[in-house]
Formats: sequence, structure tokens, C-alpha cells
Amino acid sequence: MSHPNAADAGSVISLSEIFVNINMGVNAIPHPGGYAYAGRHNIEVGGGFPLLKAASRMGVRAEHAGIVGNGTWGSIIRDAMAFEGITHTGLDRLDEDSGFRVLLSDGGSRKTLIATFGAEAHGNADAFDMIHPKSHDVVHISGNTLTNRTASAVYAFLRREDEHWSDYSLGRSSEGFDAAEDVDGGLAATGGSGSRRYQMVFNPTGALMQHVNEALLETLVLDRPIWSCNKQEARIIAHRLGAAITEPEPITVNGNTDAAMPELCRLLGEILKAPLIIRTGATGAWVWEPNADGGTDAEPVHVPGHVVKAVHMQSAGSCHTGALCAMLARGASLVEAVRIANAASALAVERAGENLGGDPECPNYDEAQELANRELR
Repeated sequence: MSHPNAADAGSVISLSEIFVNINMGVNAIPHPGGYAYAGRHNIEVGGGFPLLKAASRMGVRAEHAGIVGNGTWGSIIRDAMAFEGITHTGLDRLDEDSGFRVLLSDGGSRKTLIATFGAEAHGNADAFDMIHPKSHDVVHISGNTLTNRTASAVYAFLRREDEHWSDYSLGRSSEGFDAAEDVDGGLAATGGSGSRRYQMVFNPTGALMQHVNEALLETLVLDRPIWSCNKQEARIIAHRLGAAITEPEPITVNGNTDAAMPELCRLLGEILKAPLIIRTGATGAWVWEPNADGGTDAEPVHVPGHVVKAVHMQSAGSCHTGALCAMLARGASLVEAVRIANAASALAVERAGENLGGDPECPNYDEAQELANRELR
């Protein structure tokens, strides 16, 4: 299946936070007052960066609308974005550096995290005021951005961009940006994903969703973005929104939990009343979309994944979501975008060992397309 030329595609604009990860492989996680030796280490850019890198490698314009600080970490972030062709359209903060994370790994499947927040997490309500998505653009919002001060800017952006929030007011003059105005020939935003002139993708962040305040969560749900999450995140959201899902999660004899996915996907989709993607790793993803008339009696669709030799224990969720956003910006349907994203994330996991112990490495558009189409021959 062909897709529109990248030159005709929209941009992927991320409102996420980007910070630096300092990864250290230690002999053991030290106890308080203890000592550990790091036999290996590397520094890489994390947060929303892997998603934007994936989108850029899939051949579309990738824009970081978040805040970047001034200092050592901010310089590393800017250099990494420049290398991957990512444009920074957000604010530059001169009085504070960007944040960083120290991740300790003792060889197990889980990492111990120590975080310090910087400029990316200290945005005011007007931090995204200069961001005006055009027709065919895809706006990405991460759950990381909903649990600190920059969340106020996400809240303001959502309410500005959807005119059904008629009570929206942050002291702007009547000559300011009007959410109902067609600023680039696209459809005016009149409420809900069906009338927004661009698409919006939200990926939650595990347990952090439990700490998002009610007003922000309500605003997000009513804005009806495309929700992209893994199984754990989907269950956390379902609990938060009161979905009557089966507990405990059913597990088959071979340890597979995918049998519960159709029920989870359908029930959560009906509550969100918005497109939903639940990633299930090597087995692919489940997709639920409302009917054309907005009805919620649709059945979820399984989009198969690809079996590859995984050389990395970490999820390729950022690659999947970045590729998904890029394909939507190219004009693909949701199911088709997920099909290509499944292939991209499979290749990313297979190639993770090619970089210095870092995250899965997203392929380019042609490589993902080739793997996705191989299954159709």
C-alpha cells in the first residue's frame, strides 16, 4: 500500500518533555550509604526525543514544542535534535538547564531511576501559546507532561484549541488566536477529534496517570485524542475511569495475556469515545475506533506484529508511537498507521544492540514499509 509523499505530509509536533538519561550498569543497586561499581555507562537523550527521532526517520518534519534549558544538558539535547533533523519550535529558557535522569541497571529487567527536573518541567500556562498546528499535522502529548508545572500549558493548549470549551479564558484579548478560526485552510476546531483540523495522539505513562488531576484528565478525555498505550497503561486508565474490566488479568497456559485484549480495548474505547491503540509487543496491537456516526458499538481490530530476535529488554513504545504519528501525518488510516508502526518497532527492538546499550533504534520509512509488506506477499 502506498502513502502520500513526505513532502505533502503534515508535521509531528510534540508537547512532550525532553531530558538527558545517564545510564549506568552496576554490579548491584547500592543500599543507603553503600557503594556500587559501574562497569558500563552511556549518556543519551530521553523523554520525548526517541518518539521525535522515530517520526523524523519515517520521513516527516518533527518538531519539539517543549522547553529546552540553558546549560550542559540543554546543549546535549539541542545537538541531538540537530543531528536527527528535529526542529525546536518551543521556548528556550535561559535561567535554568534542562533536567536529567540517572538510571541504574544491575542486569535485571527493571531499572532504578533518580530524576531531577529542569526547564522542561517548569513551564507556565502560556508555554505553548506559539504552537498553532496546521491541517494534516499530528500533535503528540505525553503523560510525563501532565504531572508537573508544564501541565498547565497542556491544559491551556487543549482548551484554546477546542471551542466547545466556551469558558476558556486566560486573559487574552479579543484579537488573540481564535480556536474556531481556520488558520491554514483546514477545518476549524469545534470540539472532538472529528472536527479538529489536525490529529492528536496521547500516550500515557504508566503509574504517572494515577497522579493526573481530575480537571486535566477530564479535558483530555473530552478532547478525544487518539490514545496509544501498552497493556499496563491501558489497565491503569481503565481503573482510573471506572471501566468494569476482568480482574485479575486472564493468563493462558503459555503465559499469554492477549486473550483479555478484545474486552479491554472495547470497554476502554467505549468510555473514551475516541480511537484507542493497545500495544501488545511481538503480537502486535489492538485498535478500536468509534463508528462513523460516533457510535461506540464497534469491535476492536487486531493488527498483527512481527516476530524478530529481540536484543533489548526495553519496550519500543516510543518508536511505535513516533512511527504512528508520522504515518498519520502522511495521511494513512489508523489501522494502516499501526501496521507500519508495528513493523518499525519490531525492527527497533531487533537493532537495539547496534547502539551503546541504549534504547531501541527506529528504522527509516522504507525499511519499516518493506517488513510490513513482506507479510502481505
